[in-house]
Amino acid sequence: MPSPAIRDPLLRSHIYGFLACAFGPPDAELAGDLAAAWHGIGPELPSPGDASAHAAWSRLGAVLDGLDPAGLEGPYLGCFGYAISKDCPPYETEYGQSHVFQKAHQLADIAGFYRAFGLEPAAHAHDRLDAIGAELEFMQFLCMKEAYGTARGHAADRLALGREAQAKFLREHLGRWAFGFTQRLTARAAGTVYGDLARFLEAYLGAELATLGLAPADVAGPNVLSDAVDVGDCGGCRPDAPGVAARCGG
Repeated sequence: MPSPAIRDPLLRSHIYGFLACAFGPPDAELAGDLAAAWHGIGPELPSPGDASAHAAWSRLGAVLDGLDPAGLEGPYLGCFGYAISKDCPPYETEYGQSHVFQKAHQLADIAGFYRAFGLEPAAHAHDRLDAIGAELEFMQFLCMKEAYGTARGHAADRLALGREAQAKFLREHLGRWAFGFTQRLTARAAGTVYGDLARFLEAYLGAELATLGLAPADVAGPNVLSDAVDVGDCGGCRPDAPGVAARCGG
């Protein structure tokens, strides 16, 4: 049994990986993969987690167990469509960035976080760097890196830098816009698995921020501009480091 210093960031990594997988485009295997990942993590939510996060996690497990293998595609398209959803876009720079240059600056900052840890978009990835899945996967990587470093006996100051990066990314990026996204998605996806995923993501991120002494941000958005920046197929972040799960946090 690993010590809490290893176990806690490892479990957090699995949670973030699960969520990154869940908000990606679905295929025929995703529903089963998510159910298996949920059971692999277990019904007891790892720390941090308040009562609302535990309740949302338990509800999500029941929903996933009863989900048809093809039961994600229809709800996914209903929520996000084939183009960027105007109601609940899953991209950071659609929130709180009213000008094209602000969006470009924010994308550059996100890319800087990834590059600082030696991460580049995977060759086969076709989503944006500011996608909810990419940002969740980056947090998966940072938590896994903390667990790995602790297990290998890395110096305390080196581990502290990694934890500071987690807090900084949550404060400046994921924790800044994800609550606006989840609130809009909860309203749009009521009665579907994506509504349950949105409620859990909101509760879990709230618990994460509380643990770090941060408050959820309330940013404006989404912004839909005719001259919005075209970032093309800039890809999502998919680390290749050993031990980092590529799908569902497993």
